[in-house]
Amino acid sequence: MRSVGRRAMNSWEKVGWHSGHIAVLRALNAAKRASRAEIAQATGLSPQSMTRICQELIAADHVFEFARRHTGGMGQPAIELGIVPGRILSLGLVLEHDRITCVISDLVEGVIRRVEKRGDFLRADPSAQVSETLIAETLLHVPDKSVLLGLGVSQSGFFYDPALQRVVRRGDLEGWMQLDLDVRITERFGIDVVVENDGRAAAAGHLVHGAGAQFDNFFVFVMTHGLGGGAIVGRKLLRGRMGNAGEIAFLFPHTPHVRPSTESLAMCMGLSSDDELEVAATRAIEDGDANVEAWLKENVALIERALLAVCAMIDPEAIVLAGRMPIAVRKALAGRVQLSGVSFGGVTAPPPQLIVDPAADCLEIGAASLPVARLFDDASRRR
Repeated sequence: MRSVGRRAMNSWEKVGWHSGHIAVLRALNAAKRASRAEIAQATGLSPQSMTRICQELIAADHVFEFARRHTGGMGQPAIELGIVPGRILSLGLVLEHDRITCVISDLVEGVIRRVEKRGDFLRADPSAQVSETLIAETLLHVPDKSVLLGLGVSQSGFFYDPALQRVVRRGDLEGWMQLDLDVRITERFGIDVVVENDGRAAAAGHLVHGAGAQFDNFFVFVMTHGLGGGAIVGRKLLRGRMGNAGEIAFLFPHTPHVRPSTESLAMCMGLSSDDELEVAATRAIEDGDANVEAWLKENVALIERALLAVCAMIDPEAIVLAGRMPIAVRKALAGRVQLSGVSFGGVTAPPPQLIVDPAADCLEIGAASLPVARLFDDASRRR
């Protein structure tokens, strides 16, 4: 396991990967398993280059060969390749108002370790201190032989200085405006850091590991203690001029009483915190609770208006309802929300698919996916 200190982790540059290696890994990550011919077709590499690169990745124990599949037909089936589990990792750090979470994510298996600290994390400096403590604890469990791609940070709020990766959050505006969290983490741990708003982190996660991976264009609507959103267009994260593209929260009322957030639903149900929400909300929906039904009806109208704006602006194939909002509530909302495509002269375009994320950890997966997305995106630009 790794010792924690200023020394740099095993980055992809240090293990000698170039754009060809990354292109092969990107193709295998998307396909999960593929033959050399399929990899060559997906990457555009010549057969000679692709064969050499695959052998180098196999020798380094980053890629392995599956056993041949016996189909009963004539001839030998092609040998397929896959990424070795546990060898290519990234870290994710999620800063929310009521908790901070740090995870280790395997490129093959997803999140494999998770630590969390709950509390009031509206202020910048205490949040940074807890973040460093959780990162230090997490790094102790990263194997020495693994390649650590970096740390992704998911924060609620919006960018006011994207060059410095500074995010403004409520509760301590001055503190957050002065906090260089990425610099602080890199100087202490020697890790490359990518900071994103929570909605765009969730979108990046769905592109790498989640329900959106099957689409080239989709939008993720995140419902947690607050609201967030992120868009993937042409399999690229849409960031905009300042890094604030997808800020769907600004299309909703700013009062917690009328918003499709866990905070709002907990208030509606008379709960003191979000922690009791999963069981209580699921039971309330099953029982047809009048207060929850009224909350659903009111928020369906708000969601339809916001998502129709998303449809008009980016024309997504799918919209994913994600976040810590209980899955029973997200399913109930999805069953009631009615979207339509653009129309003219009696002809209407098909609406996007409305998908409910089956998990509640999209922010954790998203944060850990940010270094992966940056690696694959940078390599595609260099080729």
